[in-house]
This record gives sequence, C-alpha cells and structure tokens, in this order.
Amino acid sequence: EQFHELSDYIIEYFNELEKKLNLSVDLKYVYQADDKQKTLIKIIKIADRYATLLNADLLISFNEDYYDAFDDDVRRILIDQELALIEFDFDKGTFKIGKADLITSSGIIKRYGVDAVERANQIKILYGQQKADKETESKQTKRKNK
Repeated sequence: EQFHELSDYIIEYFNELEKKLNLSVDLKYVYQADDKQKTLIKIIKIADRYATLLNADLLISFNEDYYDAFDDDVRRILIDQELALIEFDFDKGTFKIGKADLITSSGIIKRYGVDAVERANQIKILYGQQKADKETESKQTKRKNK
C-alpha cells in the first residue's frame, strides 16, 4: 500500500525538531507514510472541512525509505526547510503553506554564494512589487482624470 501509518521513531524525530523551532502558534498534526512520495517530507494544510474531523491543522507526510537512507544532517535540513514554509497571519489568526523564497541551482550557489543569490532574488521581488504599485497608481490616475 502506498499510504500507511508512519513509524513512531519518525514522528518522535519530527516532533523534536518542531519543538526546537519554537513556532509561534500551536499547530496540530496528523502523520502519514507515503511510499511513492518523491521527497522526504511534505506538509499539507488540511482543509477546514476535514481539520475538525481529524483534529489536526496539517498533514505531515514522510517517505520512510528516504528517511532511513538520509543521515541526520540531511533529514534536519529538509524538515526545517519544509517547516519554514509555514506562514502565519496573526492579524487574521490564520496560516498557510508558502513557497520557497530561494529557488536556484547548486551551480549558481557555488559561483556566487547564498547571500549574493538571496540578495539578487530579493531585489527582483522588490522591483516587481514597485512595478506593480506604479501600474496600480497609473490606473487610478487615469480613472480620476476621466
């Protein structure tokens, strides 16, 4: 079977790492093993309709073969990376699973370093936001002139 109950030792490991992160909101998890998953871990926000039934906010899915094949450092990095995608909106009291903010190739990281690549990506994002703001301003100005 593709989906089955996740082994206790993996759940314990995940819980230890999650506690060290000190997430500012207390989230409830439900765990599942997925033998065909192409990554070590996948975190999925459970739809409100099912969250009440499962008494959980997030589905934490592991491929146990990946877990057993990876060393502790690799496991920790990959799990922390997924947990870092959880974004909280404290004003609304909600959370979502965001997208990675540093997407590049290993060759680019080796050539320029993480800090330079991160800076370039941030500038790209800021420029896009400024451009969108100018377009919004321009549309509002045109409406006022009509």
